[in-house]
Parts: sequence; structure tokens; C-alpha cells
Amino acid sequence: MQETTANRERVDVLIAGGSIAGVAAAAALAQLGLRVLIVEPSPDQGRRLAGELVHPPGIDGLRELGLLAEHDGLGQKVQGFAVFSQGGEAGPQPMVLPYGEVDGKRPVGLAIEHTTLKERLLERVKTFNAVDVWQGARVTAMNSVEGGSYVATVDTGSAESELRVHARLILGADGPMSQMRKMIGIQYETQRYSGMMGTEVSDAHLPYHGYGNIFLNQVGVSYAYAIGGGRVRVMFEILKGADQKGSIAAHLAAFPDEFRREVQVAMMASKPLAAANYCIIPETTVKGNVALIGDARGCCHPLTASGITAAVKDAFVLRDALRKHNLDVTAALREYAQVCDQLQLTRRTLAEELREAFLAETPQAKLLKQCIFSYWKTSPQGRAESMNLLSTLNSSIIALAVQYAMVALQAFRLLPQWIKSNALMDWVRGVIGLLFKSLSFQYVAITQRVK
Repeated sequence: MQETTANRERVDVLIAGGSIAGVAAAAALAQLGLRVLIVEPSPDQGRRLAGELVHPPGIDGLRELGLLAEHDGLGQKVQGFAVFSQGGEAGPQPMVLPYGEVDGKRPVGLAIEHTTLKERLLERVKTFNAVDVWQGARVTAMNSVEGGSYVATVDTGSAESELRVHARLILGADGPMSQMRKMIGIQYETQRYSGMMGTEVSDAHLPYHGYGNIFLNQVGVSYAYAIGGGRVRVMFEILKGADQKGSIAAHLAAFPDEFRREVQVAMMASKPLAAANYCIIPETTVKGNVALIGDARGCCHPLTASGITAAVKDAFVLRDALRKHNLDVTAALREYAQVCDQLQLTRRTLAEELREAFLAETPQAKLLKQCIFSYWKTSPQGRAESMNLLSTLNSSIIALAVQYAMVALQAFRLLPQWIKSNALMDWVRGVIGLLFKSLSFQYVAITQRVK
């Protein structure tokens, strides 16, 4: 496309994607006096399975940015997790993991239907003087210019058709399958873990009210949490290559009777929603004047339910880096990449370790699972530290390494029951695996500290 003054637009920041990550970034960067343009191709995506649970740091961040208010009345308050284990590690009752106290107060998160949250935030950011939103528009090309920066071609969806948008900073906030990432040639690793199927039921028989209910069994993880309006989201993980009907039946068997019957009726009455669970690791977070944010920057297994909260934290990291470097985009993006890569490493590693412990059948995984529950049962401080990591309140890989070591030490508390079960050699193999993994964590933590 030949560029003229008639088809050129200049802004400080262009954000591809009016997702929660994109809106949070727009609000954060507007605080620096920058003129921000959001292009959002799909203003109405309908109901779909996506992130809905926002941990306390994410809620606090959205409120600080002026995107949420306490009186908005969205969603349902969440006090933490209630974990049900089919293997009996939690005992007859779920293992309850409340958010840890902060400044003497126990914070709460929110579970909000994804489309409702996205639409509310997008409408709120439209009221910001420094932010423009083009709905029905999309970035169709990224053109490299002298100096390694990029200029975006935007299809406006209107009579003007295409415009060339020049921006000092361009953000890809278009989700895990980011087209922005592809258009600027950032390579990435991807692994498909599983699929997810979900439905909605009333909250009358939710097993543990006020918490995100997590059910662990050999066929995957299932979730149930209130999203407001008397409704509960229920989701089942379908592992790659597994039989769908058999997996759902196994998940349902873990539910209390009344709740199970209600879910069965709902799934017969309407087609369940579906989504896929991926781990995506881009080779870099930034390129030229472009930065990836939110799930476009990388995503992991949803076990920790930290995707939205991590995206909000990305926005603050980027804002603070730009402020620190006096709006020097190159220097700010260098710092943004370094900080966010460290945060994502902690988040991804935590999700991977929990997933392996809860689903794998190796001696190491079985022992790790028992150690985790033993740690939670015997240590209130351990429960609090675990929730700080799960909620991203603490995103330090060093803290994760310390907590992993504390969990691994529980193996010696569990030794008598492994001897009683004639499984001493499995215990030994498990301990060796835990020791090796703990040392690996320590090495990564030291490496990150040196960086």
C-alpha cells in the first residue's frame, strides 16, 4: 500500500487486541500521557471458555487503573481454592487454601464470566481521554522500517479501508495464537496439553461456596466456581488422546451426587463450550518497537488460573519501565522483557510441576503429590506461601525454589507409610527425583539472581 497523508495515522501506542491484557496496557500507558489506540477485531465473540478467575493482585491492579470499581457488582468473590483429591490425599474434606493475609487483611479475588469482563473493561477504557478504540478493525500487516522498527497496516473495517499506523510502541495483545507474533516473525514453542469442555449450572449445589473448586483425578483436572448471578462455571479437562465420554464420566464421578446430577442435566440440555490448553513459549517478548503482552507473550496450563492476573501485571511492568527510562522505548522494552520473562518462568514452572504431580503416575509424581498435601495440612504458613505463588502475589523463582524444597522435605514424614505399603524402593526413586528437581530449581534461581 502506498502511504499518503490521507491514509496515515500517528499515535504513541498501538495495541492490537482489545483483550483484558490490551485494555489494562492502554489504561496503564495512558497514565504516562501517551496517546493510545486499541484496534479490536471482534467486539462480540459470544460465550466461550477463557480466563474468568482474577486473583487479588489482578483485581487490585484493575481497580488502580480505573477499570473496575468495588461497586461494579461484577462476578462472584473468591477467597481461594478448595482442592478435592480422588486419591484421598486431602482426606474426606477438601484442602482449603485461602489467600494469605496482606497487611492484616485477607484479600479476595473475583470470578467473572469472560465476555462480560472483557466488554465491561473495553467500555470503561473508551471513557479515557487518551485512549481511542477502533472496534471492527484489525492489524493486517507489519512492515519493517529503517532502524528495526515496525509500522502497522490496519484494516479499519470502514470506507477508509486500510491505514498505515505509525506508533512509537506497538503491543501484541491478541491472545495465545497471536497473529502479531507471527507477522513480525517471532518463533515459538507450542505444546497442546489437553482440551477443555464446560457448561453452566446453578450455584445451589456447588460443593464449596466462596472458593474455586478443583477436582483432581487421573483423567485430568476439573473446575467449578461461581461467576455471579447464581451461576457456576464447570469445566472438565480432556487429556490429549483420551476418550472424551470416558473422561467426562470419570470427572463426574468425583462430584457430590446432587452437583453431579445437575451438571449431567445441563450437558444434555445444551452443547458444552470447548477450548484447548496450550503451553506457548515465544523465543522473545520484544522485537524492534513491538512487545507482546498477556497470553501473546506466553501461556501455560490453566491449573493456577493466573492468566488474567499475569496480564494485568504485564501492564504495570511495562508502564513502570517506560516511566523509569523516561519513555525511551528501546531501554524500557529491554527491561520489560527481562522482568516479564522471569515472572513467566515462575508461573510456567509452578503450573508444570503441579500438573505433573497431580496427573502423572511415576513414583516421583505420586510422592510429590503426597508431599504437597502433607505440607498444606501441616503448615498454615506453607498454605499461605503456596497461595502467594499461585495468585502471582509472589512471582519470584527463588521463592518457588524454596517452597519446592520445603515440600520435598515432607517425603521423610511420609516414609513410614511407604514402608508399610512395601514401596520403599519407589520412595527412594521418588526422593532421588525430588532431590534432583530441587537442585535444578536452586540452579535456575541462582542463575536468575545473577542475571
